[in-house]
Amino acid sequence: MLRAIAIDDEPAALEVLSRYAEKVPFLALTATFLSTADALTYLHTQRNELIFLDIRMPDLNGTEFAQLIAPLQKRIIFTTAYPEYALEGFALNALDYLLKPIEFSRFLHSCNRAYSQSVLQRGEPSSLFVKDGYDWVRVNLQEVLYIHSDTNLLFIHQENRQVSTRMTLAEMIELLPEGQFIRIHKSYVVALNFIRKIERHQVTVGNVLIPLASSYRPLLEQRLLRN
Repeated sequence: MLRAIAIDDEPAALEVLSRYAEKVPFLALTATFLSTADALTYLHTQRNELIFLDIRMPDLNGTEFAQLIAPLQKRIIFTTAYPEYALEGFALNALDYLLKPIEFSRFLHSCNRAYSQSVLQRGEPSSLFVKDGYDWVRVNLQEVLYIHSDTNLLFIHQENRQVSTRMTLAEMIELLPEGQFIRIHKSYVVALNFIRKIERHQVTVGNVLIPLASSYRPLLEQRLLRN
């Protein structure tokens, strides 16, 4: 489980984050705070990895608070109605910057990024949770052969099953371990370990032929030779 807290001086905003967190199977929102002062004590006494942090607050704004707790090395996702703080937020190495009103799909994408980073840091097998219809499905990335995009719908192909989820390919690429996957076409990402053959305009992954765009070929060859 990914343990998190939320800090926002608006109770309604905390209610939204709490409701969203209940829908994410790998996320535990252990506490919410209306002030950074109360949250600071909690951060020093309780185990947690992730902070959903508002920016405009009366006691200490979110960016100042992020600088204050930098030595604790927490992952921070800013949640704010003000886009003008985005550059400052990312300069503080924020994981993401969510603009209110926050859509659940964006919230979930940020959580997946945090989960993926946490798993890789712990050295455990990398996996993701994705929404397939009404169900949550854990996808072990080591078993993924390739991913195919059709508009905003992704098809994640494994040897014995296929999982579909509503997400763009660009969003998925942000979550994937760079050393394991590579984009070879505007609609395809493939697992390097499952590539069996490279031809002029296609790649064999498992027993499937996948189109290879010429613009992606040099990087693919470089990555395979390096590996």
